[in-house]
Amino acid sequence: MPSSETMNVARKARAIYDARLKVDLEATHREEFVAIEPESGDYYFGQTLSEAIQAARTSHPNRLPFTLRVGHGTTVDLGLLSP
Repeated sequence: MPSSETMNVARKARAIYDARLKVDLEATHREEFVAIEPESGDYYFGQTLSEAIQAARTSHPNRLPFTLRVGHGTTVDLGLLSP
């Protein structure tokens, strides 16, 4: 289970994405990953999840970013699991 800190970061970053970034990023950076550092509002792109996280951690090494895939409901698709 995620910690309350992790949940707070995710909530704040998702609010930033929905309110300020979604429309523009879905038109210009669809399919890329974006890592949002919610305290500053800074955001960083990557072609991979790791690239986006690393870019955010380089600028804000002591802060936890929230990463999502632009234009998708989830960051990572694990595929359909069947019994």
